[in-house]
Amino acid sequence: MLDVFDVGIVGAGVAGSTCAQVLGEAGIKVALFDNSHPREKPCGGLLDDRIVDEFSIPKQILENEIKWLLAERYTFQSRLFVEPSMFLVSRKDFDNYLLERALRNNSVVFYEEKVNRLARGQNDWILTTNKDRAVKVKFLIGADGCPSLVRRYVSKPIDAKLVAATVGYIFQCSRKYLQENFEPNTMEAYYSHTYIRKGGFIWIFPKKTSINFGIGGMESGRELKLSLDKFLFSHPAGKRMRTLKGHLYAGLVPTIWQKSFLDMSCTGNNWALIGDAAGHVNSIGGAGIYYAMKGGKLCAQAFLRGDIRLFEKSWRQEYGDELYYATNNVLKYYSNMGSVLWFQYYLRNVYHRLQKRQLIN
Repeated sequence: MLDVFDVGIVGAGVAGSTCAQVLGEAGIKVALFDNSHPREKPCGGLLDDRIVDEFSIPKQILENEIKWLLAERYTFQSRLFVEPSMFLVSRKDFDNYLLERALRNNSVVFYEEKVNRLARGQNDWILTTNKDRAVKVKFLIGADGCPSLVRRYVSKPIDAKLVAATVGYIFQCSRKYLQENFEPNTMEAYYSHTYIRKGGFIWIFPKKTSINFGIGGMESGRELKLSLDKFLFSHPAGKRMRTLKGHLYAGLVPTIWQKSFLDMSCTGNNWALIGDAAGHVNSIGGAGIYYAMKGGKLCAQAFLRGDIRLFEKSWRQEYGDELYYATNNVLKYYSNMGSVLWFQYYLRNVYHRLQKRQLIN
């Protein structure tokens, strides 16, 4: 006997949980699968203000309000004003909150199991897990990240040349330590060929009682870890953390620099891809939480309207321009031309701050 659901979602991260919540609130029977979420990730846990507003994220989840970006590109260091503010969260706590919110709906069932096999029927799918559970669903949604199992069945894997590696430490520390060693309401980013040769950067995100210290780029995970450790013991910004203890995390993230990839459809007759599985990540900075949550919501709404093709239209209208802009400019940004683009951005930021100061005065 098979359990039968209207929708099966593989992956209970921010995309899958948001999609399940919207479907569950409409009474749709949803099977949600994941054997690893919620968990910490090398991802810094940086939220746009629009995430907080649109998805009603409670203040107790937010660990640090970010008003400034301290950025270093080669030897040039600048302090940029961030407006509107952004927020840092623990990915484990944030993902757990979204999953619990989805499970408040009785029609959503969570299987803490890994889907390891898919079989397509004429009008349905059979999902088999690592615990030999078999579930039948009428519609399949892949929210299972960059190396997506669902994507391999319904489309084709993301090409390895369009995937970046991320490696990071999460260091635990006291609030006093943070106050003594880090500027308040400030995140840090370092772009330097001394530490990273192929497109990427190092970030330092101070939170409530922890620091997310990571690196992302087009090199192997091993090379990135060596670069991160080198920064930790040789750069003044890294030396602040070298006595701290923490855990090492690693992962993959789409870094799409070919427009033709975004031109491909991420929906079919009875399937859809959302979040990292769809490649919906800003290629320049690696930000993907907003696109994952918004995409999950839009996908659910298209399903409820009875035409999944509406998702293809809506995500392009809502955030397609942002993804295409990043895809068209990411190679320039991390080339020698990137210094010019960065300096232009710096001048615009200074001009904006001067204008605001004049208005206040």
